[in-house]
Amino acid sequence: MNTLRKYINIYNNIEKWFLIIMMALMVVIIFAQVVTRYVFGNSLFWSEEIGKFIFVWISWIGVSAGMVNHEHIQITIVLDILKKKGFIHAQKFMELVGNIAWMVTSFIILVYGMELITTQMNSAVVAAATGIPMWIVYLCLPISSVLVCARLIGVIYMNIHDMVKGGETA
Repeated sequence: MNTLRKYINIYNNIEKWFLIIMMALMVVIIFAQVVTRYVFGNSLFWSEEIGKFIFVWISWIGVSAGMVNHEHIQITIVLDILKKKGFIHAQKFMELVGNIAWMVTSFIILVYGMELITTQMNSAVVAAATGIPMWIVYLCLPISSVLVCARLIGVIYMNIHDMVKGGETA
């Protein structure tokens, strides 16, 4: 179990640094766009498009990163009431149902994301300013879905473990 946690921590760090580097790159590119447009009166034709593409990747990969510390918006009124009244098993069951629903949603995004990528590859659509194949831009959908599903498998396992063993993990 410690080896698995070590690998998870390594992955978390890789994901975090990927997002930090992409965010910094996006800020530099957009800053350069603003400077060239307003100081030199000439804009970089590619910077706006690249900035948007990086933002999309940060957003989708950030879904997986947000799961690490439970940073996603949740409606927890029922879970809070169940916990307050001591119904830990009912609370864990509701969390399990929510996580399974999230897994199904991620799987649907994976399937349709792959379909979108296949369509983009077959039609050879490219971005207007940069000429980047659009399937590369849309690749963030299935990648994010796989990352989210992998994390959810662990969370669902812990939910079931807690329900069976009667314990509570953070």
